Amino acid sequence: MKTLASKIQLEFQIEGVGHCAVYEDELQPIWPLNEQDREAKIAQFAKEYGFHLSFYKLGLCAIFVKNPTSFRL
Repeated sequence: MKTLASKIQLEFQIEGVGHCAVYEDELQPIWPLNEQDREAKIAQFAKEYGFHLSFYKLGLCAIFVKNPTSFRL
């Protein structure tokens, strides 16, 4: 999870747009498609690392946005 959080933070810095899309090929190793409460777990991950889950579509992607709180690893 730390690696994914670092990737998201790097995208925020490089792109400078304040959002990052993470597609299923990166989500599935952490949260399998059939995992119960998957969206809630992804949202919790975002909160723990200082992001916000703004969009989620099963089988497609999750879009994270910056939170005003500081990022931590």
